[in-house]
Amino acid sequence: MYRQNRCYSCMSPMYEEFFKNGLNSSLISLLRRFFTAPKNFSHQCDEPMKPESMHLVSCRTICLTVQQELYVMGQPTGKRLFMRGCALTLARRGLNNHTLSMFDRYDICREMSAADLFRYDRADSQRVRVCSCLGDR
Repeated sequence: MYRQNRCYSCMSPMYEEFFKNGLNSSLISLLRRFFTAPKNFSHQCDEPMKPESMHLVSCRTICLTVQQELYVMGQPTGKRLFMRGCALTLARRGLNNHTLSMFDRYDICREMSAADLFRYDRADSQRVRVCSCLGDR
């Protein structure tokens, strides 16, 4: 018998602007094409995590936290954006199985290319930090 986890479903507020307006029409379609909108867009999703009032979703697999460095004009700003959710539903096209298998046995964090995690068509993707949680959250 398997146990259902409950994962946070949230993203940093800046992602909400990209989902709603985007910087241009191609970015809007890119985000909506690859990611599922979370239950919350909130600063509470950022580090340090503030779980009050955060919605949870049921999950048959692991919970993931994806951290992305915000770059402007090719330079890091020091600001990090966060996505938290169920590994099965965070990305519309799913995650690469070979990469996901690295996370399904332990609570672990790793730096990797976003293209190695998500099923992207692009090879020149940004590095992200991915953390897994085998239990709730």
